[in-house]
Amino acid sequence: MKKLATYCTAAAVLTGLPTFVHANDDFRISGFASLVGGTVIDGDGYWARLPEAAGQYDTGLEFQTESRLGLQGRYQASDKLSLTAQAIFRGINDFEPTLEWLYASYEITPSLELNAGRMRLPVYHFSDYMDVGIAYPWLRVPSDAYSLAVTNYHGISLRYMLDWDAGTTNFLLYGGQQDTDPNDLITTIEQYKTEQLYNENGGFRGVRGIRTTKDYEDMKGIVVDTQIDWFNLRLSYLEGKENFTFYAEGDYPSTPLFGNEWVDTQFIDVSTSIDYDNWFFIAEWNEYDNIYTSWFTSLAKTFGDWTPYVFYSNFEGEFRFIAPGGISAGFEDGATGSLDDDYNSIGIGVRYNINPRTALKFEITDFNDDGDAAVYIDEDQDGDTDATAVAISLDLVF
Repeated sequence: MKKLATYCTAAAVLTGLPTFVHANDDFRISGFASLVGGTVIDGDGYWARLPEAAGQYDTGLEFQTESRLGLQGRYQASDKLSLTAQAIFRGINDFEPTLEWLYASYEITPSLELNAGRMRLPVYHFSDYMDVGIAYPWLRVPSDAYSLAVTNYHGISLRYMLDWDAGTTNFLLYGGQQDTDPNDLITTIEQYKTEQLYNENGGFRGVRGIRTTKDYEDMKGIVVDTQIDWFNLRLSYLEGKENFTFYAEGDYPSTPLFGNEWVDTQFIDVSTSIDYDNWFFIAEWNEYDNIYTSWFTSLAKTFGDWTPYVFYSNFEGEFRFIAPGGISAGFEDGATGSLDDDYNSIGIGVRYNINPRTALKFEITDFNDDGDAAVYIDEDQDGDTDATAVAISLDLVF
């Protein structure tokens, strides 16, 4: 009997649940929440590099950075036309509400649907429901392989479902644009990579207040997702133009330090998964053109309400950059003082289903920084930010 894939698909999590508010039969509200706490048991700190810069842990037990609450409303205007909106309250943003989705859907035929508005960028296997913790076995999606700087877009999409003898294939064509100012994820990456500050005794005291922006236009993508019984294969391709801008502390919005140029870009993602006889396996690989390559693989086994799992993830940057201040001890390239990004994570954990809509999870993550650039707090100022972190979460849908 299948367990993991049937925990919660995107449709079940976000549209198929019983609703707690009914203004009338045409309006439905559902939601999800994750209370996540974690700490570091070895190293100066651990950052999962999640969207919005969430997932930061150093000293003490932290319950805010990854915790979140999501509410989704769907209004059925007619048999064929509907409107969907989703807001998320994230701890990393002090639980200020953010409108994640706002789009209209029109059913052209039972197999063909047109969507327009603000939607999730569907580049990853778990893109549509990566915020819904109960939808996957891990405490969080393996974030080394889920670090694209933008998660939503404004545009249109066309979805077609093909039923054939052996299974089903979903085709998704989409296009649009998205501006991020500031881009919280990249800004935080750059702050810890090159902008850490230290006191006179060499102790870490913070980061400089730099700012980055990243804008995307002419985005065009396709997703082909095939399910054959217990086997799934998903292919995703996105291309477009992007503009990255870096502002030194105090310079925004006048003069950027570098960037502010439109360049062509593309992103490719391939995933395959097997969900058979209480075993679940997945492998996912992606490449961000001239920026990085990342991947992860995971194995899980369900025993009643318990699901232990293990995963390995890897991130490798595809270019080197000059370190601030030039050559310094500890950099791999002693001749140029340049830095690179190269790190991986090994995680083990367990999920316990309290009931069909509530799960408790525990996870230990060993983060290995094999590159020269610091990923998070670097007390030794040597670019080595290895860490071991533990976390627990309570995930639910309602």
